[in-house]
Amino acid sequence: MATREKPIILFIHGSWHLPLHYRSLIDGLRGSGFTVLAPYLVTTGYSDSIDDKTHVDATYQIREYILPYLDQGHKVIVVSHSSGGIVAGQASVGLTLEERTAQGLKGGITNVVYIAGLIDAENARKRGPFPESWTDYKKRPMLEGPARTLLYNDVEESRVKEALQLLVWQSETTYAPERLHVASEVRAKKTYVVCKNDKMVPPEKQYQRAAEAGATVVELDCGHSPFLLEKETALLVDIITKAAEVVTASL
Repeated sequence: MATREKPIILFIHGSWHLPLHYRSLIDGLRGSGFTVLAPYLVTTGYSDSIDDKTHVDATYQIREYILPYLDQGHKVIVVSHSSGGIVAGQASVGLTLEERTAQGLKGGITNVVYIAGLIDAENARKRGPFPESWTDYKKRPMLEGPARTLLYNDVEESRVKEALQLLVWQSETTYAPERLHVASEVRAKKTYVVCKNDKMVPPEKQYQRAAEAGATVVELDCGHSPFLLEKETALLVDIITKAAEVVTASL
């Protein structure tokens, strides 16, 4: 590309959530001049179409979604939250800038950013379906009590109420199949944002996953949903912007 344009941001949401939950982060990135793509995963929504959908379906969905942008020569930073990290890593394998350049192809994924992320479908699969105390799947999304405690423990009440109203169904078979890839196979720069007060994904597990992925660790003093906190949202924008600056400087 002739001009030093910013890389595209591909955002991958977590379970029960929609891109709308992340609008403060997405708006912050767009306000900084980024093009942000935020598709709805096929495993999440208020439609019977999510029945029997898995992380494998979501992975192929994202690969098909981003490929036209790569073929146009764009560089892409993949940003994911929570369970979206499984899809982010799996979809990135084979589509990184390093791999595509070696094949004589334009464009590619340059960075993967995990926010309190899961990175391996195998670990989630061994755990089995989500605990019954969290959700009853198709009758309603994650129950209010667990959501308040696990997802939104440090979020102000008005934003908690809004987030709860937006929660949707999650496919019960999300983690059913075996993994396609692990995060260590992603041949791109990786950043793992550890949320140190997370009640959903224990911080010690986050540090472990960052090490397994070979990712650079950045810490935030917050719970599982930093995108609902003003200060932490600004910090996330800064983290992603710094990753993009490295890409832009190399163009």
